Amino acid sequence: MRIPLAGQRSHWALDGVLKSLLTKGGLILLELLKDIFQFFKKNLWPISILTLAIEFPYILIQNIHYFSSTSSDFSNNVGFILIVATLIIYPLSTGAQISLYAMIIRGTQIDLKKCVYNSRKYLFNLVVGSLLYIFFTFLGFLLFFVPGIIIAVRLSFYCFFIVLDDLKPVDALKKSAQVTKGYTWQIANSLIIVGSLLVASLLLIQLVLNEIGLYNLYFGTLVDSLFSILGWLSLILVFRFYCLYKEKVKSESDPPAVS
Repeated sequence: MRIPLAGQRSHWALDGVLKSLLTKGGLILLELLKDIFQFFKKNLWPISILTLAIEFPYILIQNIHYFSSTSSDFSNNVGFILIVATLIIYPLSTGAQISLYAMIIRGTQIDLKKCVYNSRKYLFNLVVGSLLYIFFTFLGFLLFFVPGIIIAVRLSFYCFFIVLDDLKPVDALKKSAQVTKGYTWQIANSLIIVGSLLVASLLLIQLVLNEIGLYNLYFGTLVDSLFSILGWLSLILVFRFYCLYKEKVKSESDPPAVS
């Protein structure tokens, strides 16, 4: 499936928008978040289609399982299968989204089939990388809350290095820990704001639906689908910092201009 860009070019990595947000103390958080939401809004259609094409069957089955009344043994078995499926579906969907964002940044014609193909190509590495990411982040949270946040942020570039730089999972995690050193708390603060808004909105909607008696299979699937799409705001945010890193590397490698 191909979707023309209709002249839209969100050249974060090319037009210097990221650099304009830099200050001596870090990133101007409000401007950064505003730009993230604008990127999401302008590309909502392909982001939504790609998300639902991969995740909607899983979301539907998950809600059927949640709202159905079955025996505990059967329910536990289905629950286990869904957990295992999550470890495959989420990395697949993440890789496809990364490919999509890269197409948008480069100004090329969007091909959603190619996005899925690229993700499938790196699926094994994405799954292994996500498991390692979860493991190290979990260890960090066992030590204390702050180390968990730091580890989660420092390793957050791994999926971009796997899909866009063709690195192996361990190399991608090491590279991520290295290059995010200077942006740890900028990324963390931004993710906390975006994550808090999403979680608070989801809980509020679920509470309202429960209160009026409309939290059922239909509305549960609808809400989960909506927040599966909105959840990519966090990935877009991290992708923006990844673009900043790539632009910095490019500027350092370019030879100085001859006057």
